[in-house]
Amino acid sequence: MENVSYIALSRQKTLRSMMNNLSQNMANMNTTGYKEQRMMFTDWIAKNKDAPFRGEREISLVQDISQYRNTTVGTIEHTDRPLDVALSQPDMFFAVETPTGVQYTRSGNFSLDPGGQLITNDGYPVLSDAGQPMFFNEADGRIEIKGDGTISTDIGQIGKLQIVTVDNVQEMTVTGNTLYRAPEGDNNQDAVQIVENPGIVQGALEKSNVNPISAMTQMIDVLRTYQSVSRTLESENERQRNMINKLGDVRA
Repeated sequence: MENVSYIALSRQKTLRSMMNNLSQNMANMNTTGYKEQRMMFTDWIAKNKDAPFRGEREISLVQDISQYRNTTVGTIEHTDRPLDVALSQPDMFFAVETPTGVQYTRSGNFSLDPGGQLITNDGYPVLSDAGQPMFFNEADGRIEIKGDGTISTDIGQIGKLQIVTVDNVQEMTVTGNTLYRAPEGDNNQDAVQIVENPGIVQGALEKSNVNPISAMTQMIDVLRTYQSVSRTLESENERQRNMINKLGDVRA
């Protein structure tokens, strides 16, 4: 395969990854607390020992190596629902209990299950700073959540939301659209730290930080570039077919 084909196929592979990434972002543009995923690329030097000239024996290609999260805070939208809470600062998370252990989320659209337990939109118990679920009953009345996460009702204090920060949020494992697992390993034991005053906003939700106009523009650019690369490949294939036919005619 000639260099043009190698380079074009490398570009097509990267463009497909970009399109998948943009599609995921667009699908979650209305997901509470969702963080935009972005691609990381690097140059990749490929060896081509069959090249006739020394200068053609190395091909500079592009390779997608990873994704990273845009951690900027999304728009804070007021809902006036007492159990909706938003984190106004980046790199902070609510702690929740899942079947596979404690995980973290920025999606604060909480509610009460039939037993009065505070749960996430996915039905997971929301944890207090003591690491325990929180329960309410009919006598509690009005619910107030202060900026530091303290929850009180008409009959007294219920508890305090466990809000944590992570040393490197990019090392957190994505387990759902808005759910993350803390970094693992001996070197990350102290990576999760409880925040005393996180600046919680009650009666509000943090919207996705995906910019739909920007994402749609990027999708159009990626599609057009992919089509352009496809035309380049078609032209190169046609050139090779013509060359083979001419060589065949000469030998005949």
